[in-house]
Amino acid sequence: MKISVDVHNYMETLVGKAFVQMELDQRFNDDQLADIACIALGQLKPLYIRHDIDFLSSLAEVRLLALTTSTQVAINNAIEFIINDRRLERDASDLPVQYVSRYADDEQELEWFEKPIWSQAKVKN
Repeated sequence: MKISVDVHNYMETLVGKAFVQMELDQRFNDDQLADIACIALGQLKPLYIRHDIDFLSSLAEVRLLALTTSTQVAINNAIEFIINDRRLERDASDLPVQYVSRYADDEQELEWFEKPIWSQAKVKN
């Protein structure tokens, strides 16, 4: 069994169908479409299934309508986010600057995760 082949997120199918219905490929480039898909799917609860036909045959129409509506809302939110991308208005002066020292402070005590597993005495032996 390969999970990537046998199991998939049904919400990806709904997002893909909505992309086609909304003709988003006419309004956005491939990078923007990928961003919209990622942002929309990040807002939706994943619904992993094996076979679409088995899933849809046991799914109530009210539930399918709810999933479709939540998909549409998530895509609209993602589109708005991409259109109003704050990164496009940013210049070099807005970028945060972080200064770091090249040398660690030898006097500062190590954090618990930085302490060596073997002490120097054991290494010399």
